[in-house]
Amino acid sequence: MLRYGEPQVAIGIVFLLLALVIVAVFVTVALQTVSDVPFERVQGVGYWLRKRWLALLCALLVVVVGISLFNLPYARGGGARRTRVHVTSVQFAWIMTPSQLPLDRPVRLDVTSRDVNHGFAIYDPHGHMIGSVQAMPGYTNKLDLTFHTPGVYTVRCFELCGLGHHLMQASFTVR
Repeated sequence: MLRYGEPQVAIGIVFLLLALVIVAVFVTVALQTVSDVPFERVQGVGYWLRKRWLALLCALLVVVVGISLFNLPYARGGGARRTRVHVTSVQFAWIMTPSQLPLDRPVRLDVTSRDVNHGFAIYDPHGHMIGSVQAMPGYTNKLDLTFHTPGVYTVRCFELCGLGHHLMQASFTVR
């Protein structure tokens, strides 16, 4: 449930106000169409309004994009202090090195496959999926995460990869 103060509520209110302004402009234009105004005057006012409207929309775009940049889930800064985990998939297993990961520190998982495509999904100790990426032969996908809850995390394949797909599971510990 959304609460006041959340970005979605603020953006919703801004767009509601903009919709009301647009309706007001349309009503105003509709009410003034009965008068005999020269075309040149209408054209001049129209271009004046169009320029202001474009400037307002560009400013709104900059503000919305600027606000959303603070909520990106990607790791900030260089990757020098990250723990790197090499993950290789084979039918029907995951090979992970190392198998113990640090708590509250950035981790980069380099995920690849030796045989077919696999879906690499990490589940926290409560069973919620917290990250996923494709494991593909001949290509390494990177997944950046920070684990904030200690415990045993489970890795499962979520793309049908053969008859033993249901057995393709591994785990690692976060301390």
